[in-house]
Amino acid sequence: MQNKEILGKLAAIFSEVLSKEVTMEELDAQADLLEAFHMDSLIALQIIVKIEQQLGIVIEDDDLALELLNDTGKLTAYIEGQSERVSS
Repeated sequence: MQNKEILGKLAAIFSEVLSKEVTMEELDAQADLLEAFHMDSLIALQIIVKIEQQLGIVIEDDDLALELLNDTGKLTAYIEGQSERVSS
């Protein structure tokens, strides 16, 4: 899965969970997603669950931290890495 495709899917997931339109550009420009979208730990968990369900990946317990949602670059790189592991 490529970065742009991941961002598109993340935008849809964020839009669904946050009940507001979130664009790829907003995600790509955000340095701290938690702060920018005023997310608490419950919302973050909902987003993580949706990412796992809709992208067909597993976010390992060791990697499960709010820091994963702090930075779009880290999140997309993680998803890309997990997607490659699943497809191998």
